[in-house]
Amino acid sequence: MRLCLCWPFADAASALLVYLCCLSTYQSLAGATDADSAVHEDHNHHRLLSLLDQSDTLRDGNFRESSYEPVFAGLDRGIIGRAPEAVTALANNAPQPMNIEPGDIQYWTFPKSSLQAPYAKPADDLPLNLSLTTNTTCLENDLIQLAKKQNTTATTRNVWLSISVCDQPASTTAGTAGLPPQLEVYLSRSSTNQQPDKERHNQIVIVEGGYGYVNLSSVSDDIWVGVRAPQAPDGFEGIYNYELAASIDALYATYFNGDPKINDTQITAWDTDSNSSILWTGDITNSLSNTTIFSRWMEMDPPFQVYVHDQADLSFQSMKRSICGLRNHAKVQKSDNRMVKIGGQPKQLFYVNGLNSSTSYYAIMTLETGSGNSTTGGGGTVWKATSFTTKSDNNCQIIYNLPFCTDVAYAVPSNPILHPNVTELGLLYDKYANESYQNFNKSLQQIPCDTTDSAKYSLARNCQDCDNAYRAWLCAVTIPRCEDFSASSDDKRHLLPRNIGAQQFINGSDVPTRPKGNLFSLENRSTNHFGASRNSMIDEKIKPGPYKEMLPCKDLCYHLTQNCPAALQFACPLESRGLNFSYGHHRQGDKEWYCNWPGGPNLFNGAGALGLRWWMVGVGVAVALYVS
Repeated sequence: MRLCLCWPFADAASALLVYLCCLSTYQSLAGATDADSAVHEDHNHHRLLSLLDQSDTLRDGNFRESSYEPVFAGLDRGIIGRAPEAVTALANNAPQPMNIEPGDIQYWTFPKSSLQAPYAKPADDLPLNLSLTTNTTCLENDLIQLAKKQNTTATTRNVWLSISVCDQPASTTAGTAGLPPQLEVYLSRSSTNQQPDKERHNQIVIVEGGYGYVNLSSVSDDIWVGVRAPQAPDGFEGIYNYELAASIDALYATYFNGDPKINDTQITAWDTDSNSSILWTGDITNSLSNTTIFSRWMEMDPPFQVYVHDQADLSFQSMKRSICGLRNHAKVQKSDNRMVKIGGQPKQLFYVNGLNSSTSYYAIMTLETGSGNSTTGGGGTVWKATSFTTKSDNNCQIIYNLPFCTDVAYAVPSNPILHPNVTELGLLYDKYANESYQNFNKSLQQIPCDTTDSAKYSLARNCQDCDNAYRAWLCAVTIPRCEDFSASSDDKRHLLPRNIGAQQFINGSDVPTRPKGNLFSLENRSTNHFGASRNSMIDEKIKPGPYKEMLPCKDLCYHLTQNCPAALQFACPLESRGLNFSYGHHRQGDKEWYCNWPGGPNLFNGAGALGLRWWMVGVGVAVALYVS
């Protein structure tokens, strides 16, 4: 049975759209019949089957000894089936937390009686069931096939088993090398082996990063599980704690490893300063802004969470695929989460502070929607980790949530002594951009926009397109993106030194004098490119000292000229006459951005290659030419 045909995607944002699309389709279809019983290492095959509406938390419970047999409301032992001594019975979508000492083994069963239990109710916390977007990669035929649910009277069903490690033995000394071993999980589908172990089992569940799963098909009888904790190596002490869950609906807890061919983490670390980072998801929906589903996403409480952890702490590696492990051990769990419309589509933004300078971190996104026990997918989803490194200098500061330049969310030149309030710093930049916009707005009002087709300046573009293009360009050139002065430049990173002669560093030191001909020589310090910031307001009011600017993408300028009427006389500098000192460019196919485009949209194919005749605007110009 085909599930959902998902085409290859060029970026993580598209992959997230498809995941959410397919997630919406599957909410009511959790009982598909033909699941793969093999253990897959890449965890990609169950994108539709297991990435459901997820829960807010894995419920805490009293730790039970291995001989404990739970009693469920409304179910006596005759209904759920009897388990042998020292074997704990699992109910559908009811995770069992358990402590286990290194060297011990504990036994579980998912009884035959639970196979015929009613299907669990899907979570309904996300606005995905309103409609499928018209631009979907789920083909109609796949939707029809998915609609063929299992019959509750079927003699066999699919069973999903997941295990999440919540705690593990810890190192007793700072110099201890290595990691504690992962838990071992053994399965048996034979009543003659009700206590599977390393020597006797039908199948092994691989546990990696604190998470493991298996997808069993055509189950008609009891399933038996053995969970073993290996002996901890020298230098480690403590116990393991884990949560084991079985489901006839879909995986209770899920890890999504993504496509290794692309940056498929579903979260982008967009920029950092010396003590904070700004991250966001890909586009959550591609619905139009006037649709109900678009409004619901923008109005809802942010559904995703992000966990951040120092990469130098190797103990984190052992549990980075487990929600309860992240919750118990991630160093940074608090951030400013909000739904934003960046790049024209809904995203969730995360602003994480309290970080250390010059430090590399992992950021891991999860979906925990609050549905909990007895709910399909109630254990949540963990995505593949992404990485980022904080800046070393303290004269770049992240600003975001600006009223005019709404897509700006990155580090800008700053001075924490003169401008310690980040919100006020952002408003200072935003006000400057807004004031510069007013003259353009007056000029645009003189263009006949609401008129007949024969009188319009273009049949392919309109005045709103021009206004949007101008705002994007203006915000990028009036609010430059700041990088450490010590950051290296290569053929991709378009970083231009600024203020190397006009101001000292914030600590009072100067840029060292270099020999003649060097980039930082006395001759170069007086040039417009290196001796001052792009805009005089920055040097006069903010006084950041020397820094490097990630140049705005040249496609912003090309896009502006293509979308606005010729009467406004916009133009871009020529390649040989200053373009490389004013703009950078993004190479198609690169996973990272090496020039600044607020919001980071996809570049327009063919921009700048239409044979238009550009004429020189001037290097470092802050505001485009306009007709008053």
